[in-house]
Amino acid sequence: MFNVQYADIHFNEENTPISNQFDDVYFSNQDGLAETNYVFLQGNQLWERWLAYENAHFVIAETGFGTGLNFFAVTTLFRQFRHQFPHAPLKRLYFISFEKYPLKPTALRQAHLAYPQFAELSQHLQRYWQSPIKGCQRIHFEETTLDLWFGDVAENLPQLGDYMNEQIDAWFLDGFAPSKNPDMWNENLYHLMYRFSKPQGTFATFTAASAVRKGLALAGFEVTKRQGFGKKRECLNGQKTQPNSTALSAPWFQPQPATMKKQDIAIIGGGIASLCTAISLLQRGANITLYCEDEQPALNASGNKQGAFYPQLSDDNPLTIHFYLHAFSYGKQLLDWAIKQGIEFEHEFCGVALCAYNEKSAVKLEKISQLGLPKEIFEMLDAKALSEKVGLPLDCGGGFLSQGAWLAPRQFVQNAFSLLEKCGVKIKTSQKITALSPTHSGWQLYRSSKDSTEHEVVILANGYKITDFSQTEKLPLYPIRGQVSQIPTSENLLKLKSVLCYDGYLTPADQAKTSHCIGASHIRDNTDRHFSEQEQWENQLKLQQNIAQRWTQEVDTSGNLARTGIRCSVRDLAPMVGNVPHFAQQCEDYHNLFNLRRRQQPIPSAVNFPNLFLCAALGSRGLTSAPLLGETLVSLIYGEPLPLGENILQNLSANRAWVRKWLKGAEVK
Repeated sequence: MFNVQYADIHFNEENTPISNQFDDVYFSNQDGLAETNYVFLQGNQLWERWLAYENAHFVIAETGFGTGLNFFAVTTLFRQFRHQFPHAPLKRLYFISFEKYPLKPTALRQAHLAYPQFAELSQHLQRYWQSPIKGCQRIHFEETTLDLWFGDVAENLPQLGDYMNEQIDAWFLDGFAPSKNPDMWNENLYHLMYRFSKPQGTFATFTAASAVRKGLALAGFEVTKRQGFGKKRECLNGQKTQPNSTALSAPWFQPQPATMKKQDIAIIGGGIASLCTAISLLQRGANITLYCEDEQPALNASGNKQGAFYPQLSDDNPLTIHFYLHAFSYGKQLLDWAIKQGIEFEHEFCGVALCAYNEKSAVKLEKISQLGLPKEIFEMLDAKALSEKVGLPLDCGGGFLSQGAWLAPRQFVQNAFSLLEKCGVKIKTSQKITALSPTHSGWQLYRSSKDSTEHEVVILANGYKITDFSQTEKLPLYPIRGQVSQIPTSENLLKLKSVLCYDGYLTPADQAKTSHCIGASHIRDNTDRHFSEQEQWENQLKLQQNIAQRWTQEVDTSGNLARTGIRCSVRDLAPMVGNVPHFAQQCEDYHNLFNLRRRQQPIPSAVNFPNLFLCAALGSRGLTSAPLLGETLVSLIYGEPLPLGENILQNLSANRAWVRKWLKGAEVK
């Protein structure tokens, strides 16, 4: 369902990779880099266009990533441009590439040996080259962002969605020759290219095949022949000269960027969601002010001593699973970035074991095993093999996520915020924002002290208190109380090598080798933060009942060390990210949505509160989901390409529960 097949290749005597699937070379035997420069960079007149470009980001899309040679070449050229013209309006480059059969890491490394001048870029790509999971993998290269879509372009390209209509500046129409790969070179591809191209957007390709030329012209491009590279007589380039008239497919979900002049952005909240959003904002040069209700960040749901980092794979909704797979991948990049930045936080990439402790959990894990995930992400093990991974005897098998980890959330959030503060982020603690009021240029934020301040854009990331505002009170969110117990270690507990999950979780010993975390209770619609002896005992009992082994009797919660946080969740267990929907107006516009669609009548785009955004309902997977949610939200605010497909984004939309009812003709109150 999610897995993608690796490329089947071999290398010829010149060390040029050749596809066995398509019987074609990845790049020219003569001089692949020279061909790239001539066909794609010059064919799209990139340098000349960048000189005159007035927006902050430029978007290139490519069919056929291959070894990444085109990406390396254009990134190098863009760095030269930024170096020569540091004050130009154009600051960032987005490169969206589609690859049906990604190279294995070993083949990627060998292919890159042919171009040592790109060693820095190729090593970075190899470091973050992901497991072959269908969909978008976002990798940052300083001023360039690579969105690498694994899987068939026919499935993935439409996932750019309505949001990307007329947003792409240039196309590299690459891939194996039309005669070798006819499934890709077709009218559907050309029409989608035209739909997503900006007016005056361009394309360039190495081929001059008449079917390609006619197909592109039929889609609406003005097509020009030019001299080909090397032994090729001709190649094609062209331009889109007329705007689209494409209707939105789901106007009720249409994401809407912010309108900004000063990039003055306020974040309300002081946890992991706020942190990850702030990191992505800072990378774009935003002026950030964070308002935290507590005396310091990470004192609520993000404040535990140890937390598990792994994807939620047991959801019945495949879109939610798909999101968590990408979130897990992107989150590992953020943790790696934090370590490189010198942010101190206890952590261990020790793997996570999911125990089949009863029949229900065994059925869930069997469903996960049917997803066909790569072994390095998830593998099913019997009791003996899982016990070896865990380091302690288990009476059941289960799943193992070898790339999972634990980390210290409070330490991570607080120390990362300290770094951001040094980079210019303004952090205002003990500041409770009680109300929001729209102004002609943004939002007025009212404090409990009765004074107020104004910002262009406001992001709500304050956990379960997100519904305290009149603009968000109708969102179907609810609080969940969770008490995590801290227990002393013992001779056997010190042997625990990975995070152990059952109807709760147990972490390996902290770095001081003195304690573990065990939890957590789960009490819906409860915001009490006081210690509970009952929940403390239940945390211990759950482990001892689920894992009936002698070593679990050494777990001792009687010291009553514990911490209680209140998580924010929603019934379908998927996070929320994006625009804050205007409930009253959407009720008026969409209460008859079922009939409007049936009668094929015009349907307006969703009305949202301008420049008001949210990141909410992270539940118990905030450590995993927050990095990608923050990056997605900031990309939306800036009107940049989004690192998730349209179907996943709709599954994360804040108005999704209402829309599902309206589409069925049901009433929303």
